[in-house]
Amino acid sequence: MLHLLLSVLSCVAVPDPDAARLGIESQLRVMEQAMLKGDAAAYLSAVSEADSEFLHEQRYFANDFAKKPPAEVTVSLGELKESDGAATSKLTWTWSMPGAKAREVAFEARFIEVDGKWLYAGEVWERHEAPGVMVLFDPGLEEVARNTVEAFTAVRAKVEESFGLEKSALPGRTQKIKLYGSMKHLQHSICLSYTDGLGGWNEPKESVKILAGRSSRVNQLKGLLSHEYGHVATFELGPKSNVMPWWVLEGVAELSSEVAVHGRRPRATVERWARAGRIAPWDSLADFERCEDRWKGHVYTQGHHMIGYIADTFGRPRLNAWMTEMSQGATIDGASEKVLERPFARLAAEWRAALPEEGAEEPAPEEGPKKEEPSKDGTAKQEPAAAPK
Repeated sequence: MLHLLLSVLSCVAVPDPDAARLGIESQLRVMEQAMLKGDAAAYLSAVSEADSEFLHEQRYFANDFAKKPPAEVTVSLGELKESDGAATSKLTWTWSMPGAKAREVAFEARFIEVDGKWLYAGEVWERHEAPGVMVLFDPGLEEVARNTVEAFTAVRAKVEESFGLEKSALPGRTQKIKLYGSMKHLQHSICLSYTDGLGGWNEPKESVKILAGRSSRVNQLKGLLSHEYGHVATFELGPKSNVMPWWVLEGVAELSSEVAVHGRRPRATVERWARAGRIAPWDSLADFERCEDRWKGHVYTQGHHMIGYIADTFGRPRLNAWMTEMSQGATIDGASEKVLERPFARLAAEWRAALPEEGAEEPAPEEGPKKEEPSKDGTAKQEPAAAPK
């Protein structure tokens, strides 16, 4: 009987404690080589498809290194914890772009076993949920996560209504928001080549991403979240929405923040640029990939001013219709002709004519000190950093 029992036990497969590590290490080497070769398909073969939003983030990540491969990249695994077909470990990424200094970021990551193959499934997040919103966050940001829920709940409907989407499917969806505790982590989550400073990011079918300090308050978060949720709403207008000129995308996101938190339009800044001959050509603000560093702040500020001008002059419904035409594939000229009854060049000229002439003198300052006017929620309107999304 004992001999029979030992025979049975000898036929039972005993899990190899090193098998998961070997499988994951093998996939990390696949990912490294794919990044160095600019092979997006090979990289994505090692990525889990279980979370569609993470998968879209990784597709953006891979499409970027396919155009701009790193000079070096190493992905290192720490101590592995395995349980029921999943494993977690600290993952350290070290890389450099051609001609640039090495960069490094580390975070707790997750892997999933699918048909005997270990797949990368992204960060291990802590979670805070409320009706209509799920906040995923880095450890130590529990209070910020609670503030994020409160802030997002306060601005959501205002943004949806400004786009005319209150009766669409958007209000009924659960919005996922990821809080990053460091700029470096947020930048890496976008792509290896990203180095600009930023406070938030959103692309179609991705989670909203924001950089949050441990003391981020509700009023501070309202402005940032309304901007990023403005992108989410914009992407609802049509399949080509993200192809619109970059200044349109950022301008309407800034207008969303203005509407949601009663912020100020950057009139003084744009008027100062007009007097100084520093109004940027619209074509120079249209393409995220090609925009010069000197114009990146103009994308937000000049774009915000123009989008506000269109809303004030023609009404918000026509602004939405104009953007919807472009989101369905129309050019900016085609959309302007159809919805605003003028070519874009004429619209741009009318906007410029409403600003001070180049070389005009600054108006005399008003008596007494003049500070940035606070919005109704107690926060001052701040122009964003020169960074997209």
